[in-house]
Amino acid sequence: MSYSNSIKSLIDIQDLNITFDEDCVKQGTFKGKACKYITGTLTYNPTHCVKCGIENKNFTVFKNGTQLSRITLPLTGVSPTYLLLRKQRFMCTECNTSFTAKTPIVERNCYISKNVKVQVMIKSAEAQSLKSIAKDCSISPTTVQRVINEVAVHLKPHHTKLPKHLSFDEFKYAKGAMAFEYINVLNGDILDILNRRDNFAIKNHFIVNYSLNDRRNVETVTIDMNAGYVSVIKELFPKAKIIIDRFHLVQLINRSMNKCRISVMNQLRTSDNEDMKKYRRLKRYWKLILKRKSALSSVEYKYYSLFGQRLETSIVEEILAYDPVLKANYELYQALLKAMEEKDFKMLESCLINPVHPLISSYMKTSIKTLKEHLPYIHNSFNYPYNNGKIEGINNKIKVLNRVAYGYRNFMNYKKRIILHFKLKTTEQKQPRSQTA
Repeated sequence: MSYSNSIKSLIDIQDLNITFDEDCVKQGTFKGKACKYITGTLTYNPTHCVKCGIENKNFTVFKNGTQLSRITLPLTGVSPTYLLLRKQRFMCTECNTSFTAKTPIVERNCYISKNVKVQVMIKSAEAQSLKSIAKDCSISPTTVQRVINEVAVHLKPHHTKLPKHLSFDEFKYAKGAMAFEYINVLNGDILDILNRRDNFAIKNHFIVNYSLNDRRNVETVTIDMNAGYVSVIKELFPKAKIIIDRFHLVQLINRSMNKCRISVMNQLRTSDNEDMKKYRRLKRYWKLILKRKSALSSVEYKYYSLFGQRLETSIVEEILAYDPVLKANYELYQALLKAMEEKDFKMLESCLINPVHPLISSYMKTSIKTLKEHLPYIHNSFNYPYNNGKIEGINNKIKVLNRVAYGYRNFMNYKKRIILHFKLKTTEQKQPRSQTA
């Protein structure tokens, strides 16, 4: 392999019209920073004039000097790398105009190589800020955003047809501002993101972008316990079943039980030593109270601070004996948990419809009232396997992007970054891994 071919292989250039001399790599500075310059020459014999189109015969088009261009390349080592490319100039005798030699490594009127733009796209699929990507690629943050915008145009949502199973959720993107998103619940593909989550914005989006026949084909919509979505779904998707995510059901009663524990615990914070001992036990072993009864160990003895050598079941029994309110709430909490775990709708319905025990806390009563209001949709969650797991995972990654970037002032830039991040991640995951011997 020649020296010129070795340089081209090193900086990943496939253009055969570019050549390099032996002493072409030099150290220098650019904008006060140490960098590396690689000097090359681009020349060839054109087949025709790019201005008038006349065929190049008998030197109709002849060489007419060179033009020096500084092209940004991906890093080679730790220093920014630039290609000082002497592009051949040509003169046409027919139309008396000149033009410059072209190369596929860079777009016309651009000084950033396509390899750098590809590097920006790859890094945008990771949780990095624009400034971090710009530093790694030796370009400005504005250029990084411009590259993201160019790529996002081809990845923007196409409102052609809705899948049969949707999932709705929202996330915070600015102070006091919530964005709405909906995905295909089967594969987790983001269909679109709106900068508002109010009913008017959601209705307007679906009515404008999807026909009524298309919306009638939607079979299920999975949501959290946001009551505002229910009326919108009934109006937009006449045949869709509303599914309440089971995680949010468990979370609702879990928080109510924990609030009840805290209320009882605070009542025991007195000057009495025995009460303080109970207070410390309730504060330390709160996880055991919230744990499913079936998951508590009844055979393995362990040492527990403030208790000694005990079983988990015996610790919970002793804690529940501290207060009848705590015990009553715990029994109802465990009954609801068991019904949700076993997807037993009749058991859940009986727990909610039966008269409320007089010792049940106000927190649990509020949760029961909420569950009653969503009872038909909870029934659907027992009959269908769909949940909001994928969209909640997407929201967590979106929040990481926002935190790494220290927030986005422009929602459209934020949306493009999200779309690019998840679309490229999906493409990378679909590519088969190379098998090693």
